[in-house]
Amino acid sequence: MHRLERLRDILRALWIERQFRSHDSWTPKQLAEYQQRRLTEAVAHAAAHSPFYRELYRHHLSDTIRLQDLPITDKRMLMDNFDSVVTDPRLTLDRVQQHLRTVHSDELYLGQYRVITTSGTSGLRGIFVYDRTAWSVVLANAMRWGRFAGVAPRWPRRLRLCTIGADTPVHVSQRIPGSGNVGLYRMRHLDVTRPLADLVDALNAFQPEVLMPYPSVASLLAGEQMAGRLDIRPSVVTTHSEILSEEMARRIRTAWGVTPFDHYGLSEEPNVGCECGEHRGIHIFEDTCIVELLDERNRPASPGRLGHKCLLTNLYNRTQPLIRYEISDMLAKSAEPCSCGRPFALITQIGGRGEDMLILKDRRGRDVAIPPMGLTNCIDAVTDVAEYQIRHNPECIRLQVVPQPGADTAELRANLRNTIELTVSALGAKTPPIEVRFVSRLERRRAHMGKIRLVARPSVEPNHGPSGAESRKGKP
Repeated sequence: MHRLERLRDILRALWIERQFRSHDSWTPKQLAEYQQRRLTEAVAHAAAHSPFYRELYRHHLSDTIRLQDLPITDKRMLMDNFDSVVTDPRLTLDRVQQHLRTVHSDELYLGQYRVITTSGTSGLRGIFVYDRTAWSVVLANAMRWGRFAGVAPRWPRRLRLCTIGADTPVHVSQRIPGSGNVGLYRMRHLDVTRPLADLVDALNAFQPEVLMPYPSVASLLAGEQMAGRLDIRPSVVTTHSEILSEEMARRIRTAWGVTPFDHYGLSEEPNVGCECGEHRGIHIFEDTCIVELLDERNRPASPGRLGHKCLLTNLYNRTQPLIRYEISDMLAKSAEPCSCGRPFALITQIGGRGEDMLILKDRRGRDVAIPPMGLTNCIDAVTDVAEYQIRHNPECIRLQVVPQPGADTAELRANLRNTIELTVSALGAKTPPIEVRFVSRLERRRAHMGKIRLVARPSVEPNHGPSGAESRKGKP
């Protein structure tokens, strides 16, 4: 019976995705009018069916809803008030958490809800509930992602599609392909926590035509392809769940001769947007969500400037409304539309998370903020680095580095320290001590859904490689 219901969800998603296609030709005015209608409906539903939002909005409801006038919410607020936020009183936090412990594939809670969770790497685990209609929108957006990348069902020889993501179905990177696997493609999901050699063997056997991994995994696999251990020929590579750096994209192009299609999603909104064939930025699916970029004073960030944080409004999830929901991701939007003609705004830069900003002092003792992207960009320019992770605080910058085979680690250590010192100095700050530790691999922990945070403060537990790694401290 559950397989039949999954098929119904897919059929609904196909119908929704067909509607989405017509939105590609909308004018900005049509899109804005549609957004306003959907926002008004979302706010009215939340106020009518969620005790939390009824109280939050008691002084903000009127005939005309202005998004910027509504209060800001965040994960802590919504998790602390979970039982009163959701619009179905049967959905209590305790019962939902019990359900999460029993999920092994695509089980529905109460016969109608899919529940997913965040990895909790920011210190607070988030739990998000979708009814079947909302999940069909998620699947429709996943189909739209594929369409933007040129992926479509093919008969009679079905397209071979491989996803690489979390090893648990309570994370979107496994739940979406799991719930969407009804025969349109020959699909294979591989757990990102498997050893690299196992991933190589599985991919060589499956020979995917479409590859959908985390960016850091795609970069490692590209290295295996160039070394001759991996022998696949994907015509499409799309990345998700982590930041795709310029160096990762370069390695993918070198290995397979294709430019990766990047994707941006969250547990709160699994498909915020993706790139089109123009590769000028990530199109925000503004017919299903609204993304506001704010500076450090909560003012709208200027086009082209990296925001300090963003606010997400989900326009279709009626079970767990998310309206002006604060996310610490630092994004920049383009001032110009994409040359593809679609009306959706473009994310041109993903700069990491605001809480991972490195705050240092200049020579006069004033604070200097170093965004995560400032550190990753300089590391990406150093050759002989296969994979890395940066942990930092004002007293020290620590790197775990997987060197390329045959790299001179003494020279590599010196190059890494030098490039970080130059970058920090160019930004006007004094460089703290720099520690470089060489490891044979970065551990992909199940608790973090196998994702690697390239830059993080020490409050997030580090990924440790196997014993025997080099470690030395250095000062500028």
